[in-house]
Amino acid sequence: MLEKQTALMRTSSAFLMLIFMTSCTGNECTWARKIIVNEHDVLVRSTAEQIVAHNRKVGSFCR
Repeated sequence: MLEKQTALMRTSSAFLMLIFMTSCTGNECTWARKIIVNEHDVLVRSTAEQIVAHNRKVGSFCR
């Protein structure tokens, strides 16, 4: 029962995110921001690679 509720909550959350992301705002980049890492943050390699990939996508999408 709890698994069904969790799955429903995830589906509902994803649906709401899609609705908000596809709304017409006039500026497609209001939802996207580059991730800034503090010098004191400790990242594993995979996390750092994901941040770099995200920042590149934001940079290429929001010109």
